[in-house]
Amino acid sequence: MKKLIYSILFMSFMFVIFIKAADAGDRKVIIERFTSSTCGPCASNNPNLEAFLSTADPSKVKSISYHMNWPAPGNDPMYLINPGDNNTRRTNYGINAIPTWVFDGVTSITGGSTSTVTNIFNQRTDILSPVTVILTETRTGNTVNSTVKIYCETVLPNPNATVHFVISEKLVTYPFPPGTNGESHFHDVMRKMLPNGIGTGVTLLPGKVITLNYTYQIDPSWDASQIESIVMVQGAPLEIHNTGSLTLDFNLFSAPAYRVVNQGQSQNAGYKVHIPSVADGFNSAVTFTSQVLSGTPGITVEFPNGNVMSSFPDSLNVNVASNGSVPAGEYQILLTGTSASGKVHKTIINYLIGRSYIVTGTDRKGLSYKVDGANYTTPRVFTWDLNSSHTLEAISPQTIGNNRYIYNSWTNGGPQSQTININTTETSFAVINDVQFRLLGLTEPAGLPVTISGGVGNYIDSAAAVSLTLSALQVSHNGKTYYFNRWEGQGEGSYTGPNANAQFNMNSVIVQKAVYDTIDVGILNYNSSVPDKFSLYQNYPNPFNPSTIIKFDIAKSTFASIIVYDMLGKELSKLVNQNLTPGSYQYTLNAANFPSGIYYYKIQTHYFTDIKKMMLLK
Repeated sequence: MKKLIYSILFMSFMFVIFIKAADAGDRKVIIERFTSSTCGPCASNNPNLEAFLSTADPSKVKSISYHMNWPAPGNDPMYLINPGDNNTRRTNYGINAIPTWVFDGVTSITGGSTSTVTNIFNQRTDILSPVTVILTETRTGNTVNSTVKIYCETVLPNPNATVHFVISEKLVTYPFPPGTNGESHFHDVMRKMLPNGIGTGVTLLPGKVITLNYTYQIDPSWDASQIESIVMVQGAPLEIHNTGSLTLDFNLFSAPAYRVVNQGQSQNAGYKVHIPSVADGFNSAVTFTSQVLSGTPGITVEFPNGNVMSSFPDSLNVNVASNGSVPAGEYQILLTGTSASGKVHKTIINYLIGRSYIVTGTDRKGLSYKVDGANYTTPRVFTWDLNSSHTLEAISPQTIGNNRYIYNSWTNGGPQSQTININTTETSFAVINDVQFRLLGLTEPAGLPVTISGGVGNYIDSAAAVSLTLSALQVSHNGKTYYFNRWEGQGEGSYTGPNANAQFNMNSVIVQKAVYDTIDVGILNYNSSVPDKFSLYQNYPNPFNPSTIIKFDIAKSTFASIIVYDMLGKELSKLVNQNLTPGSYQYTLNAANFPSGIYYYKIQTHYFTDIKKMMLLK
């Protein structure tokens, strides 16, 4: 009844939009629960987790429940509605027993008391997150449009990560228990993951912002008032760096993520701390404080224009200064924003003295390159001393499947192998490659003594023009004579048609198959005027030996086929199988390898079908 009332109200407004944003900077712990309505221990343990969640700060923790199809009878309805995503997350962690609760992807327990959950949560929430996740959404009717922005605040040992976008229903209630464990209320049920349970791969580099967009429809079987979006940024192998959801108060991030200054002299660098959006109704001033996490003397932080923000969106200037006695190193400054009502969020800025973050990589996933002689296949972030020298080497050519990659340049314009000197400005070096696609050629039947010329077997530059020719249009093979019939192409931009000279541009890996038949087919558009109707004419001569002409009229552009059958209705050959423009056509059929007898030929288009009989006499 509740769903029905909500649906009526929702439809009566016809056009409803709301915008909110997610917590950012500090860590929001995610508890991923693996459960089932047929699991007795799950029913015993779930109340403990719910007791914790009911008292915890909702801006600091989220929960998602994945339902399994075991133990027997394995008929959990929340599993059956989406087995794919549930199984994918289970496989991700290697879950083989339930209940299992996974905290931030790294701590797993088989159920537990409220105090146990609280202890694990406290351990995780004290760990500052390396990324800020901001989620904004609009709802129009049952359509939800979501934008996720991920701000990488510092260096990660492994920058490769996966973004999981989860559609969750906060409470699913059944009038009677749907399973065997007596539960009828289920919390934080995963309904769908976008694009799927595997997620979207990203590379987290300091100071870089990743933006992802998602759109979904609220299913009529869901309670729209209970639907929420949750975003998890999961590193390699499994730790979840941070989680985002719609904010309950305010969010914040800093920019830039880091500054680089020289060592041995007084230096300073400017930053900004931003509150880009707040929850509906939030109007509390936010006061900022700072802390140099290392406690190193000689580094000071100030807010030159004040440390209170009272209108949103807005930002404050932050200035970090150091004297010449501070040793070279990476220094993190923690910025904490506290609202008048006591809500606290944090973000980090990095102050690099005498050192710099250097990002290396390639423009193509999986390609190799070398840094100081070591081989890498993924983007890397190095922390190098200023004025130090390092060697970068692009490897060329490289082959992955049917694609080959040729070195073009480095993004800094340097040579293929170059030595770089680290300073306060250069931060990113990537290899730019040109792609070549492999061109493959086949014949049908296989084994025909025919050579395809024009680059078959080679790697061809992207967008290059290709022209294929055949060494023979008529060949003898296994006691039969074969005649070229048509090309069949696979791959973007490939050629399919009757012209013996196939011409196209290489836009992908292309396979060109030259199809031969024992029937000689010749095509001629002998009259370009547009016929007033479709027609199939009697072949001439008839009877014939061994050649005859088949004429037909095409009144509208259409896909047309002409097929030859024997007296038993068995298809012997397709003479025509292509798009034709209006006109009068004739085909010369050579049936030298057919035995004497009666045959039928059939024309079929989108608008017209007809059959004629012909006789071969030898």
